[in-house]
Amino acid sequence: MNVLLLSTYELGHQPLAVARPAAHLLAAGHRVRCQDLAVERLDEARVREATLIGISVPMHTATRLGVRLAERVRALNPDAHVCFYGLYAALHADVLLGPLADSVVGGEFEAPLVALAAGLDAAGRAPRAALRDAAPPEGVLTARGGRVYLGRQAFLVPRRDLLPPLGRYARLQMASGQKLVGYVEASRGCAHQCRHCPITPVYGGRLRIVPADVVLADVRQLVARGAEHITFGDPDFFNGVRHSLCIVEALHAEFPALTFDATIKVEHLLEHRAYLPALRAAGCLFVVSAVEAVQDDVLMHFRKGHTAADVEVALGLAAAAGIPLRPTFVPFTPWTSLADYLDLLDFVARHGLVRHVDPVQFAIRLLVPRGSALVGTPAMTPHLGPFDAATFSYRWTHPDPRMDALQVAVAALVEEAARAGEDAAATFARIHALARAAAGRPPAASPPPERAPAMAVPRLTEPWFC
Repeated sequence: MNVLLLSTYELGHQPLAVARPAAHLLAAGHRVRCQDLAVERLDEARVREATLIGISVPMHTATRLGVRLAERVRALNPDAHVCFYGLYAALHADVLLGPLADSVVGGEFEAPLVALAAGLDAAGRAPRAALRDAAPPEGVLTARGGRVYLGRQAFLVPRRDLLPPLGRYARLQMASGQKLVGYVEASRGCAHQCRHCPITPVYGGRLRIVPADVVLADVRQLVARGAEHITFGDPDFFNGVRHSLCIVEALHAEFPALTFDATIKVEHLLEHRAYLPALRAAGCLFVVSAVEAVQDDVLMHFRKGHTAADVEVALGLAAAAGIPLRPTFVPFTPWTSLADYLDLLDFVARHGLVRHVDPVQFAIRLLVPRGSALVGTPAMTPHLGPFDAATFSYRWTHPDPRMDALQVAVAALVEEAARAGEDAAATFARIHALARAAAGRPPAASPPPERAPAMAVPRLTEPWFC
């Protein structure tokens, strides 16, 4: 069977969600082609010859882009079986199935995609019609039903040779220059169930570990392709702390100059503080942490598992270990007041974090996708509007219209600043001025005083986290 796997956007890195299923489909004997439309033009000839076309939708942005892609694919090859797969496919099956997709696959998607390809092959009919009258394979959702597969499966080493080279993706920016970056995952799913996280309604607190030998083999092929830095894209690198530490220690022994970054919850930074020096010794340059807010009531609504005081402790622990912490935020929620927003800016400045935080983080508005654990909670219900199928999210309105207006203004400012390559401190000062104006406060003589950062802050050149 001719399979075409397509990605539209994966945060500025090679699409692992394409390379992984490609390995499994190839091992099952199928012909597989891959394209990443974030850096390539769609090959229309490949679309026309494909029997099964998989569109990867691991996140919200990719889903919205994927819909437009599916419309184009349908026009080019109306007989192909189109499958959306990934986290957001499972959440929005009711929206995607029909004119856009013949099937969707969420959760652990490699085995179901192989089963789907086998089922289409065995049907011996036009691929788009093949499953209309039959029960779908396990893990494949069609108009006839089905459910998400979360079982344990054997992982294969991703097929990086089918993807564009690393030089076409985001790089690590350091004071000394730039490095090529490879992206891997040591685990999927998450042991935690934060209410605003799209992983929660799909995985429900389940964690799936990628065997260390597979991760190490993947890193080796990335290094062979020029990678000097690795991003561990696990939802939380310390979900399986011993597994993760074994991997980075093995990598450091094999590639002493290789550096890496990872995402770790505030809660885990406190719980596993004893391991932070080992993380730094193995080559960790920075840690991304979903702080989200510095107000305890907002953190409680999110069920984040940490408090504002915990954030300050985590900052101190990371600094003591020599690891810069790069917080991410959701500063626009129904419960965040204008005064709270100004407090967040003051917090960032007071802790010397202006250059630790990509300016886009000050513009993020709470996204509520289908299945979100926030839906139905007493905190969210008064603010929640209808589900908007066009945007794959529920509408909500802030009780203070100034906050909705400020979010639009900050988002526009940040986008313009990113295009112009403006320094983060200058962008921060302008955001601070916008917030003060929204609150009816006079312009500040200067931005909130910033404590000088104690260490250089490496960053990836792709700052968009959502």
